[in-house]
Amino acid sequence: MKKVSIIFGSTTGNTEKVADLIKGYMSDCNVSVSNVTDAKDEMVKEADLVLFGASTWGYGELQDDFIPYYENMNSELLSGKDVAVFGCGDEAGFADVFCEAVKLIAEKASDCGANVLGDGLKVDGDVDDNIEQIEAFAKSLI
Repeated sequence: MKKVSIIFGSTTGNTEKVADLIKGYMSDCNVSVSNVTDAKDEMVKEADLVLFGASTWGYGELQDDFIPYYENMNSELLSGKDVAVFGCGDEAGFADVFCEAVKLIAEKASDCGANVLGDGLKVDGDVDDNIEQIEAFAKSLI
């Protein structure tokens, strides 16, 4: 059974909700979900697949809780690891930096030697309006 670790940063609860939905759609896998503030290196090391999730704040900035984790991402931890990224944002208000956190985390993971899968999931606005997109993303990773 594929072991999946989902590590997220969430301020309003939307990214946490997406993380929980992804877990639900990956029922054939052994999935753990953790807030980035509680994440341990073992969660990455022991996983076959790691999903990082963070919302985008301000003008293309990472969610506050995710910043220290992002700054400590390294090749010792991520080299050769399969990684996918998801995040929430506001396309109408910030089209030019919509879900910039997804891009930032994917680039950092890639720079650390991870095998970044796909372009990431970018959830616009209300999570409930994006259920089909979330399900398709999760199932594409199984």
